[in-house]
Amino acid sequence: MITKIHICNLALAQLGQSPILSLEQENEKARRLNLFYAPVRDEVLRTHNWAFAAAQEPLTLLEQEADNQGRFVYKYPAECLFMRRVFDQGNTRLPFEEFFRTDLHSRVVVTPSDKAYGEFTRRITDENLFDAAFIKSFSLALACDLAVSLTADTQLAAQLLQKYTISLQEARRTNSSESFTIRNEKDAFSEVR
Repeated sequence: MITKIHICNLALAQLGQSPILSLEQENEKARRLNLFYAPVRDEVLRTHNWAFAAAQEPLTLLEQEADNQGRFVYKYPAECLFMRRVFDQGNTRLPFEEFFRTDLHSRVVVTPSDKAYGEFTRRITDENLFDAAFIKSFSLALACDLAVSLTADTQLAAQLLQKYTISLQEARRTNSSESFTIRNEKDAFSEVR
């Protein structure tokens, strides 16, 4: 079973640091790991269309744009980290824009279809769903971001960045060679590469 502490300790091992038992410990390592963990995880999730984080679902229609140009406004999915594509019922790719609407107090997706679907990378917070190659890349990215603050060693930070880059390339290559399916609301399956 993979846990947040396990991933944090993998990062610390890359830094030559002793492991921690909890993120609630009163020490600099635990405080820094608490600070960096979620942003680094989300950043690495956004770098690739990871099989374990891929989602396809209908977008929630909010309104048709007032200018009546045939553009429709959809709610941005709450768990979406990166919108990969928007498509219609026939699986035709649609052009889209995403931005924050101050009047709605939310991020939106605008596209020229009244029935749009999104394919996106979800924010995954359950470490047990992480792919093994993702875990390695994520722990290296975490170590890289912590290197200077925990060790004051810029050379180690540069070495970790190089290791992370190589690990991420390998993880992407491996993940891209896998086909996987995503279940949509109609219980149909779509193959994604």
